[in-house]
Amino acid sequence: MNETEATQNPTPASAPIGAATSDPPTVEVLLGLVREPLLAAARGRARRDALAGRRVRIVARASLGVPEHAVIVRGGEVLTQGRWPATRGALQNGDHVVVQVGTEPADRERYVRWLHELAASEPPPMSLAPCSRTAAGLHPLWCIAAARLCLPAHVAVEARHDLLGIRLAQVALGFGADALGGPIETDRSLPLCGVTRPDENTASGLATLVRHAGLQPVHAPESTP
Repeated sequence: MNETEATQNPTPASAPIGAATSDPPTVEVLLGLVREPLLAAARGRARRDALAGRRVRIVARASLGVPEHAVIVRGGEVLTQGRWPATRGALQNGDHVVVQVGTEPADRERYVRWLHELAASEPPPMSLAPCSRTAAGLHPLWCIAAARLCLPAHVAVEARHDLLGIRLAQVALGFGADALGGPIETDRSLPLCGVTRPDENTASGLATLVRHAGLQPVHAPESTP
């Protein structure tokens, strides 16, 4: 099953999504969603909708490469981390955290346990952008869904189009991402008529991608977490 099928095919009516608005699912449940992409998408969307409605913020970010472990973007400075940030005391209001998650079972379990610890630590308002060196496939989408299912509303779960690829970032909206981030190019106009030409990585183009996902784009201010 590919990413498009995971969001276009209907979720079975029997899929238990009621837990999407309760406490974080257990480690075992979250790891089980790796094998259930339709359910991961349904639960991630339900959680996002319960926390933020149908709005998705579009956030301008300076371009980044996939980190070896993690980076914290704080006040315009990129702080490279030798490991994922400590869940207590290491993060500040407004931080933008990018974590790279491997595809091995042990990597996924470590990620889920880190999310649980972060949720329990009462994190500050911030944003988290999971990514992976395995750029394609369902793994990055599962990372998005797991983060949204674990973290409180004031921690945005961001799909970065420069790290995931713009198509996969759009699909990630169907897995619970509530922000779409990355470099935003200037809108250009067609000659003579002044009509905006919405390339996909312009503000207009990204807003169009959000609308095509059935969601409402909101352009975030420059100071957003």
